[in-house]
Amino acid sequence: LDEAKNAQCAAEMLEARDFFVPRFNGQFHDKPVLQYVFMMGAYQVFGINSFSARLFSVLFGVLMLVVVFQFVNKLLNEKVAFYATLILASSLQMSWQFRMAAPDPYLLFLLTLGMLSFFYGYQSRRSTYLYVFYICIGLGFVAKGPIAYALPGLSVVVFLLLNRDFSWQRIVSLRAFEGIVLSLAIGLPWYVGTGLATNWEWPEYFFITHNISRYTNTFEGHHGFPFDGVVIVIAALLPLSVFLPQAFFVGWKERKQQPFLLFSISVFIAVIGFFFFSQTVLPSYPAPCMPFVAVLLGYFPVKVEEENGWQRFKPVFNAVVYMVISIALPVAAWIAFHKVPELKQLSPAYSLVFVIASLGGLLGLWFIHQKKMSSAFYSYTASFVVLLMLVFQFPMPALDRLNPVTNSLALIESYNKPIVHYRRINPAYVFNLHRIVPDLHNEEELDDFIREHGSVIVISAEKEWREVKRTDMKQVFEGRYLFEPPKAIVLIRE
Repeated sequence: LDEAKNAQCAAEMLEARDFFVPRFNGQFHDKPVLQYVFMMGAYQVFGINSFSARLFSVLFGVLMLVVVFQFVNKLLNEKVAFYATLILASSLQMSWQFRMAAPDPYLLFLLTLGMLSFFYGYQSRRSTYLYVFYICIGLGFVAKGPIAYALPGLSVVVFLLLNRDFSWQRIVSLRAFEGIVLSLAIGLPWYVGTGLATNWEWPEYFFITHNISRYTNTFEGHHGFPFDGVVIVIAALLPLSVFLPQAFFVGWKERKQQPFLLFSISVFIAVIGFFFFSQTVLPSYPAPCMPFVAVLLGYFPVKVEEENGWQRFKPVFNAVVYMVISIALPVAAWIAFHKVPELKQLSPAYSLVFVIASLGGLLGLWFIHQKKMSSAFYSYTASFVVLLMLVFQFPMPALDRLNPVTNSLALIESYNKPIVHYRRINPAYVFNLHRIVPDLHNEEELDDFIREHGSVIVISAEKEWREVKRTDMKQVFEGRYLFEPPKAIVLIRE
């Protein structure tokens, strides 16, 4: 739902040549401008479509992998850098995240580049890298708001405290005051311009409703429990996340010899700690710590092989745990395709793609039993890379074809009549119809629209329309969403 809102918002801003006020379907939209700038650029070249909306998300995902490899290679060594990069490339969370028309890919790239630059500047005492850190924060501010200050700032504070290096002199040496001014000089002007253009309504809507209220209250039903972030990180970085306990142990033990490992642990503590108290939790929220967790996971197999630490770390136990998880994946998919009503239309054969994970788990267990940690690592990551390629090639397009928006668009456009929505609409309708679809809140507004236009098409949700008692509207389509509760309906008044 958010993807369609973001993509349509960029289209409306481009059409209006308005680069200050984000609007979806003519109303305020709750995300800052950075993603729209890149989307609009892609729209100009490739047209307004889903490919263009997602293009720069993918490119920033590739750039993040390059950045992680280059910095970790400098800070640790090439093998750890390659392992960490491969862990991210084989992550379902990362693959999904960097395919989405959302601000998160931009923020994640900027925070990763910024925090890696901070540590390199801190360690090498090179101010240039510290200024890159502050520039990334400023750009992150116009990517997703205050979170771009909160997460890096908290990560740095945790690291300095754990490293026993928190002092006034250190804060000054990190160019903190100049850096804050620089970041605000980059990020603040757009918010000021938007405030002036909307009589400060949009900044109030964004900072109060979509930042403070989202943190202190459950928003749009996305309630979580305090340790949600840890669970999300474990699920996101499978299969290698089964080794997280040993990876954190090794990172902590090696923190003095390798301060970058302590910094990686600090980022994890800061991000998970920040969202520990949040009343709204989404799978994307803990993502900024995942590149740094990947570094810890990439360091672990190298350490096992260097120290011949098979007895010390006992990775066979973790391999057995993942073997159980990997076997459960195709079984769960098979059950879902048979039992979940919305998925019964799909072939259960799609569940067989998850057998790739089971094969990787079995092979990884055998290699660990043979004390070949590198071979096990490649078995795990390669199986997930193949799995992701198959998932995005086969089951996902099949799921897309079941979407009510996809199945009703041709019908709606064939009537060639004015279109409105009653109370609730999937944003993808607005994006794919390439027009603003007026929002009607009650029957009086609907009567007024009918009197003005005569024959109309109404898009709504079954739950919202249930209370409407009309005999002049004919329902011509009904479809159930796979991952959203309301059932879509389309009605026509001839």
